[in-house]
Amino acid sequence: MQALLGSPVVQAALLAAAGAVAFSLRNVPGLVASWLQRFFVSTLSVDSRDEFLFSALVEYMDAHPALRQVNQFTARSVRRGTAYQSLEEDLRGGLAPRAYLSPGEGLHILWIDGRLLWMRRELQVAQSVFERISLSHFGRSGDWLAGFLQHAIDARASRESDTLSVYIPNPFHGGDWMRARLGSRRPLASVVLKAGQAEALLAGLQRFYATRERYAGLGIPWRRGYLLYGPPGTGKTSLVTALASELRLNVCTLSLASPVVTDEKIHSLLAGVPQRSLLLIEDVDTFFRQRDAAHAQVRLSFSGFLNALDGVATQEGSVLFMTTNHAGQLDPALIRAGRIDERIELGLCDADQLRRLYLKFDPDEVAARAYAAAHAEQALAPAQVQAELMARLGVGSGRPVADAQGG
Repeated sequence: MQALLGSPVVQAALLAAAGAVAFSLRNVPGLVASWLQRFFVSTLSVDSRDEFLFSALVEYMDAHPALRQVNQFTARSVRRGTAYQSLEEDLRGGLAPRAYLSPGEGLHILWIDGRLLWMRRELQVAQSVFERISLSHFGRSGDWLAGFLQHAIDARASRESDTLSVYIPNPFHGGDWMRARLGSRRPLASVVLKAGQAEALLAGLQRFYATRERYAGLGIPWRRGYLLYGPPGTGKTSLVTALASELRLNVCTLSLASPVVTDEKIHSLLAGVPQRSLLLIEDVDTFFRQRDAAHAQVRLSFSGFLNALDGVATQEGSVLFMTTNHAGQLDPALIRAGRIDERIELGLCDADQLRRLYLKFDPDEVAARAYAAAHAEQALAPAQVQAELMARLGVGSGRPVADAQGG
């Protein structure tokens, strides 16, 4: 036997066999760990492709005391302005963004509600870059993790029941949307248009959302487009905000002249509008003027925009609002039937508008009629009237002051 074992051939065979055994057992530690994890650890994962769940979890972690005890954070800002304006204008108006802090990338060991929890946050790279958060604890039941996530969902739903979410194109990726800010929902009655205009629009949208099967039966894309036109300050933007508020919708606001918006990205933007959202494209005449002037910032072609509007990827159930101060400057192809279903002029104040605007600040009907009679021939925009009434009746008077009516 000793002679046999001393043979170089046998030794080589034994070494080969030992190597084969070692190679076959190389995965045993990982398999054991995987088996133990499967039977003794529960894990829940959420990634940023699910905008609602991911944001709800991040915002809930910001408010949870135990999750604020880590020493590495990721910050996410949400603007709080209610108007469609720039960050600089928000800051000048005293509306700094709200920062949400949550545990940063990597592994975190946490103790929450008497339970040991570990959290891993990491970037994932696939067709797009997204974040993933995984929560784990000992135990085979996932009930506690599901309950933790439900608390996050309930907290966000409660907070947003009276708020309006405004989305803009993501300045980093450009092809998707990011929530820019939250604002208070605005009642439709706060936007004083000519008698019946706002109510007719609301009723039309309610009918649209109730007739999906009718559109499908007719073989017509379930989409609707509106053009709001008129002088500045007549309430175009305010009207869209109020309609979204009444219907519990989001608003996605898009500038065609933004360098983020290109021929390649406009398709994914229109296809990726969040569910239950109104798409607002403001001041489309500005896009035409800058395009004709070969403005360096404009990276979207007119044909690219039209193709995206007509593309099969455009989301079913979408409602588009375009606004302009100069309807005559728009290319007829943009507002033809099938792209724009209804054109609505929001003009300067008539006597009835003046009277109702006055009553927002002062319930004196006699004074309201007198004010309307005195100003009816002055060709005033609602925003001008409200600014004048705020100075005359609202500021420092103790009476409630309504939001300015812009657009």
